[in-house]
Amino acid sequence: MSVDSKQKYSLLDKLNLCHRCEKARPAPGRKYCFDCLDKIREYNEKKYDPLKAQEYQSRRRELYEQKKQKGICVKCSKPATHGLYCYECSIKAKKHNIKTAERRKAERHDRGLIPETRREQHLCLRCGEPLDTEKSQFCQKCSEQCGEFSRRADHSGWRKIEAERYEKGRRWRKKYDKN
Repeated sequence: MSVDSKQKYSLLDKLNLCHRCEKARPAPGRKYCFDCLDKIREYNEKKYDPLKAQEYQSRRRELYEQKKQKGICVKCSKPATHGLYCYECSIKAKKHNIKTAERRKAERHDRGLIPETRREQHLCLRCGEPLDTEKSQFCQKCSEQCGEFSRRADHSGWRKIEAERYEKGRRWRKKYDKN
């Protein structure tokens, strides 16, 4: 009777054994024992070459820029019809972004960083400190900081740039998203 890898690893987890040597107890919060972790680290140190990694990254950046300039999808090299991506890759990217946003929202919720949680507990939405007044959403300190940031944004022209960027994105979505 053969055991597939998922069953094998779940059994090793239940028995609290290292996934590599299958004999020793794993390090706390890890799948491998300390000896196997040392062996893995030594192997990775021998195999990893930072110069090659740097060359690889620079080459990837060059290819990305070339594809972007040619107007082809930066993922699969088909003609780019949706920004930097083809239709299929743009759908995949949107789905990935939605999943990532949902995961991050759940993580923030678990840590109590979701605005609804802070509103219920009458805490500042920004820093989590208790509110000074019942009707406000920010404590006095954060309220002053937000006001200062707003004044700076007005003077720097940032709001105008952001409005133009939003309008451009809205026109693009209107043109391509015909759902």
